[in-house]
Amino acid sequence: MKVDSVITLENGVNCLLLEKVNYNNDNYFMAVVLDESEEPSEEYVVLKEIIENNENYVMRVIDENILAELVKLFTKTFGEMVEDLPDFEDAS
Repeated sequence: MKVDSVITLENGVNCLLLEKVNYNNDNYFMAVVLDESEEPSEEYVVLKEIIENNENYVMRVIDENILAELVKLFTKTFGEMVEDLPDFEDAS
């Protein structure tokens, strides 16, 4: 699984994978739930990637302690990406 791809959960809900971090040797994704029009909604989820028998699955993370640690990692990763944006001239 990779960032910027859409996955379909078991319940038929589509999610766009926004960010990926590794925590305790597991991959986690921050994802936004897509609405019926395939547009991003206001609902976000954190998913843990599970690989069994060469198949990829995801499980929603609900443990508040793990979520707290993951939010720190997602925030750090996002901050680093913003810092790496190229400078641009203000068009106004």
